[in-house]
Amino acid sequence: MKAKINNFYNFLNELRYRFQNILMLGPESFDEDISLLESIYSINKEQFPFDIKTAFEELYTENPDKMEMIFWDKLKESYYNYEQFIELDYQYFKNPDLPEKFQNLFYHSKLLSYNYFAYVSRIYYWYYGRKNEHRSEKEEITVGFLDDYSKIIPDLSESNAMQKIQNYFSLQFEMLENYIKYIYVKNEFHLEVVELRMSDNSFINKRLKKLANEYYSKLEILTNYKDNITKLAMNLRFNYPDFLDNKQPTAKKVTKSQESLKFLYPENVFDSLSPYITEEFKESFRKLIFGELANVVKEITFRGGSNMLVYFLKQRYDEGHLIADSKEQVSEWIIKNFMFYDEEDYKKFKKDTIQKTLMRDCKPPKKEVKYLI
Repeated sequence: MKAKINNFYNFLNELRYRFQNILMLGPESFDEDISLLESIYSINKEQFPFDIKTAFEELYTENPDKMEMIFWDKLKESYYNYEQFIELDYQYFKNPDLPEKFQNLFYHSKLLSYNYFAYVSRIYYWYYGRKNEHRSEKEEITVGFLDDYSKIIPDLSESNAMQKIQNYFSLQFEMLENYIKYIYVKNEFHLEVVELRMSDNSFINKRLKKLANEYYSKLEILTNYKDNITKLAMNLRFNYPDFLDNKQPTAKKVTKSQESLKFLYPENVFDSLSPYITEEFKESFRKLIFGELANVVKEITFRGGSNMLVYFLKQRYDEGHLIADSKEQVSEWIIKNFMFYDEEDYKKFKKDTIQKTLMRDCKPPKKEVKYLI
């Protein structure tokens, strides 16, 4: 059983290593590299789907005296592997010129690595961390990225300065979230948040305040990590990527109509949108978000305006947490699966209405769905 877990981790590590090497060589070899990565998935396809929960439980039963060290070693390995996927994400994969299939392969690899790390951190905490009477002293963590952005992006007059700041905030938060999941099994912690540093540009300041408020909310949730850990690794999936044809050694992409969208953090999306979903649709909604259904039989009723749902999904797509071929595919997915509430009745989404929000830069709706992390 330990060998099976090691094989799966080694597969993830090989993918991360391949992505690093490929990107260092530059874009000239992308076609060959996509084929190489597809073949790695195909060669290892027998590992999918991997029931990591059963594997760890059997291993725990077999080796109760050794398991604390085994879990701790796996937690350290998976932490550093996922951390490097995050760094790669923000160094390279915000480039829209990268081939679509290359990005799909990368994000699927990152998702597998995240799921592995999430599960190991949760299972270690529940078996050992919460029962450990000798936990370390509380670790004081200073969160300063809202203050130090001007050192990283000094020229705020650039047209894309805000996008750079947003990417920087997102990277720093994701790294912090990752770190807290890792240390919490051994340490208590306290977050001290350094407040936003204002600029000399009043227009930039308005946008900075709005962006900072989003991260204040996320940091508040992260501060209460202990209360959320039980939900951390539920419904994790380790499936063979469905955008590859697993019958071929170098896989072909299936047609768009056969593909479903993927959320990098489906549990967060589910928790965020659940309050707006009527009870009779909760189960089909859960299956849709976690990828157990490509499309629902009957449209799910969303108790909010059309732009609330569309803007929420637009944000997830723009930050790379919603993986789809295109915004066009996101639009079709909304139309097939949802109805929205308007004038005391539920109505079908229309493509032109969705695209006014999805395809353009626009202001958030008056009532915005809060993204729970």
